[in-house]
Amino acid sequence: MFDLAIDIGGTKTLIAVFKENESQPFATEKISTLSDAGFESFVERIVKVSTRLTGGSPIRRWGVCTAGAVNTTRGLLLWSPNLGWKNVDLYGVLSQEFGPAGFIENDCNAAAYGEWYVRPGTDLLGYVTVSTGIGMGIVSEGRILHGSHCAAGEIGHTIVRPGGPQCTCGRRGCLQAIAGGRGLERVTQEKLGISLATEEIVNLSLIGDLRFKEIVSDAADTLGRFVANICDIIDPEILVIGGSLGRNDHYFRLVFESAMQAYYPLPGRDLKIELSSVTPSSNILGTLILARQYGGVLGGSESN
Repeated sequence: MFDLAIDIGGTKTLIAVFKENESQPFATEKISTLSDAGFESFVERIVKVSTRLTGGSPIRRWGVCTAGAVNTTRGLLLWSPNLGWKNVDLYGVLSQEFGPAGFIENDCNAAAYGEWYVRPGTDLLGYVTVSTGIGMGIVSEGRILHGSHCAAGEIGHTIVRPGGPQCTCGRRGCLQAIAGGRGLERVTQEKLGISLATEEIVNLSLIGDLRFKEIVSDAADTLGRFVANICDIIDPEILVIGGSLGRNDHYFRLVFESAMQAYYPLPGRDLKIELSSVTPSSNILGTLILARQYGGVLGGSESN
């Protein structure tokens, strides 16, 4: 029997299979999410890949983390602007495929839990993911902060520049519309008339192309100041940055420098901002641990 952890992102989905009691995957595969093709099509593809990776063996525990607001008590994806899915019964559908021993969580919350898990003794940890979009998870004394409406940490949809770039949520000037991967691509298209992938944009900035350097520097500075505000608000013992864009060395350095210049330097305060180094990802590790702890018991005891 195997344990299964799935991380549904706005662009890519990572499927990882684990042997019992092991925390490094036995097998992994990344596929395009293709959310526009519909949820049913997506489920068919992840079930097909999971079955192949496990060789058809039964699933002992399974967990899914996803971009968007998630009601862990009911296993529902309430709303994900990056996926375009609303009120999706993730647990209800996937339990028919993988069995009842499953758990559903927001991807940033799962990642924060994974980062906390590898740092035993940490009292308060914040995790910011910077990928297609931007989100945040908070773990305090081993408990995930979900919020009253399952939307704690939705920092990507916080307006930081009124009237700014269009966001997937329909509003303008959201943090992720400026500093997330999809935001960088859209801003580049609007300002320069060039369609490029996020990685290309950041690389062109790194080699000194002034057009892209301006766009990337503005994005990173905006995010860095926001990260500093987060640290001032929740005062974490450590704040971890992850995600495909957040782990880019050049982008992380720019964000880090901006945050260190902007945070409130209380006497004796040692602000710790680190780059995620969990493999294959903190999202997957956190999802795996949560599934093993609470799989099949919706609204597990770690919820606030």
